[in-house]
Amino acid sequence: MMRKLGKFVRNLFFIIIGICLLLLAWNQIDRIAAEKRGIFEEKPIEYPLRKSDLSLYTDGKALYKQLFDDIKQAKSYIHIYFFSIADDKISHQFLDLLKEKSSQGVEVYYAVDRLGGILLKQKERKSLEQEGVHFMYYNKPKFPYLFSSLNHRNHRRNTVIDGEIGYIGGFNIGKKYLGEKEKLGHWRDYQLRISGEGVQDLEALFESDWKDNTGETISKAEVTNKQGTSAHQLIAYKGDGIVQSYEKMFQQAQTSITILTPYFIPKDERVWKSLRDARKRGVQIKILWSPHSDALLVKQAAYPYIRKALSEGIEVYGYKKGVLHGKVFMIDEKVLMVGTVNFDARSFHSSDEMNCYIYDAEYIRKVQPYIQRDLQNAKRINSSYVSHLSLKEKAKEWLAKMIASYL
Repeated sequence: MMRKLGKFVRNLFFIIIGICLLLLAWNQIDRIAAEKRGIFEEKPIEYPLRKSDLSLYTDGKALYKQLFDDIKQAKSYIHIYFFSIADDKISHQFLDLLKEKSSQGVEVYYAVDRLGGILLKQKERKSLEQEGVHFMYYNKPKFPYLFSSLNHRNHRRNTVIDGEIGYIGGFNIGKKYLGEKEKLGHWRDYQLRISGEGVQDLEALFESDWKDNTGETISKAEVTNKQGTSAHQLIAYKGDGIVQSYEKMFQQAQTSITILTPYFIPKDERVWKSLRDARKRGVQIKILWSPHSDALLVKQAAYPYIRKALSEGIEVYGYKKGVLHGKVFMIDEKVLMVGTVNFDARSFHSSDEMNCYIYDAEYIRKVQPYIQRDLQNAKRINSSYVSHLSLKEKAKEWLAKMIASYL
């Protein structure tokens, strides 16, 4: 009996290994074929330099209050996309609000990424549609490039209300963004509320994304062209162009580069060269990263890059107040970026992303204290942090290194 059981377990083990190897081979063939054909890559959409009034939100409670108030005041239309939504009280309040506005005659289009929206129940989707809400999943996995399409996510966040107000940044919908998830604790993020010329670009992108995913054209919505006070540019990326944008900006840095990112897995050598060259010019570089995370193995995946950064004379800080989820950088106190791009291979090469580059010195001065506060709530990391790892941490780092492109 034991001999038969042992043989069964051994055979099962080899079958599982065989299946895993086949899946890995399929994944590689799929990825190479998709890359050769450029299936999930397009040139960035660089919108014109605009002027808008900008408001920054770093706290989920304050953001949701303002966003929900703006939705409640909507008279004509609501076009809203978040990468993900949870299945909890605040998420249900958000969905109920969209249904309520639709029942009042406001045209509501709501979309979520297919994997990011995996917790959205079928009954909720049906309820949205029954109330007249136009609903769509973005970036559905599909053949023949199954693995590549699984890896290709729409990581943008894009809201337009009545053509007057827009939102872009790192928040999604769920209680963890309110700091109410016990395992994660305090949640720090960066989101912009935009009113002014830039809203027309957010609307153009929403209409383009909707058509790409549905084949349907949204009737041209009215948008404001009223000028605000802060000069900025929106750039939308699809699997290409982010590295070139960052490389160019880092090459132009003269005194300082400060980067805030939840994940620090920058595999691209061009990014490293631009940072290394900046250090050689005497540019002070600070990277603020979040060791505490909502994703598996991303902490360990950062270890090789922390070692590399420290060896290049780059200062690395670990946020210690909870989760830092903002995607931000500031260069020479002259350029500020707030957007959706994480400092990792997935954002650089696999996802649809969007950043807002701000060139208003006065507004940047207003945002600086937020960044300084985050640095004050962090601990500077030295080489001992990544050189005295337990056997368990070393094993996790090895595993994370194997799958770093997918984290």
